[in-house]
Amino acid sequence: MWIGLFPELSEVGGIQQVSRHAGGVLLKMARERNLPCQLLGFNDARGLGSFRVGLEEYSFRGFGRDKLALVSFLLRAVPQLEVLYIGHVNLAPLGLLLRLVRPRIKYWVVAHGIEVWQPLPILRRFALRQAWGVLSVSAYTANQMIGSQKLNPQKVFLLPPALDPSFMQAVCQENTLPQSGRMLLTVGRLISAEPGKGVDSVIQVLPEVLKDVPDLFYVIIGGGDLQARLEELGRESPARGRILFVGKLTLEQLKHYYSRSDIFVMPSRQEGFGLVFLEAMSLGKPVIAGDRGGAPEIVQDGVTGFLVNPDNHEALTDRLSQLLQDEPLRRRMGDAGRRRVEENYTFAHFEERLMHILETAN
Repeated sequence: MWIGLFPELSEVGGIQQVSRHAGGVLLKMARERNLPCQLLGFNDARGLGSFRVGLEEYSFRGFGRDKLALVSFLLRAVPQLEVLYIGHVNLAPLGLLLRLVRPRIKYWVVAHGIEVWQPLPILRRFALRQAWGVLSVSAYTANQMIGSQKLNPQKVFLLPPALDPSFMQAVCQENTLPQSGRMLLTVGRLISAEPGKGVDSVIQVLPEVLKDVPDLFYVIIGGGDLQARLEELGRESPARGRILFVGKLTLEQLKHYYSRSDIFVMPSRQEGFGLVFLEAMSLGKPVIAGDRGGAPEIVQDGVTGFLVNPDNHEALTDRLSQLLQDEPLRRRMGDAGRRRVEENYTFAHFEERLMHILETAN
């Protein structure tokens, strides 16, 4: 029996998307081996749920954050359990517990980014070290994790996320924007747990960029507990009439904003990977990203966009102004980004990589 254990499978977000992709692959591999497989979502609403990856629909069981019910379910499954795929390091101690009961269980743990860049609490760190293998979304995260958690590098495998098939299948649902002109776009959760997206930096440099590009406006998509503070920063800016917070959108609306934008900008200080970069690149948009974390593994400086120091406002201003005033450069970078996604970051690439790792890791 195989089990995929994830924080949640039903919500919007990068970790959730990576979890759904992995769940789909696990179910496919188990079917090919005539093995039972179940997907579990700890934070999802209690009971049966489903999700799609492209045209395929998959079922899972949610536990409504009930730890006792989850542990009880896992312990009942132990006699048949062979492979346990754990979608976040916070759940890693459950793998350790089950292997204490049944030593032959192979459990895997996924590392997404900032949560493993610093030493973990002792139990989680030990559970990570005892895993059969650890999957990392980027080489940067893998290297940080190996150092901070004292992991054996031979047990760490690179598994970059993929563009979701549903994103490309979605039809753009047009919305009437109150502004005309060139458009900057940021998409991301505006939450205190992830304060380093760089929206504040873009707001601060916008008045200077407007001197060179007076028809420019900036759209921020996403919500969370940091939105109010960022909106206040926008109201205090001389560029306040050019800053739009539009909240959360449907997939079709989101795709329209990507298509309408001229540049995707997110000079993040803490990105483990950055699925939004793939979404923008897949639609032929140049990207300005932070020069740290996992972003440099996706965005090729000078080829598919630019990498900047998030705290260097002069550099951010210069790159924005340069790219906004050079349409042929935007087009070349956008075309290069689209090719990069098609050649490296489709769901088919993710599926092939994960299957190879699970089949060949000793």
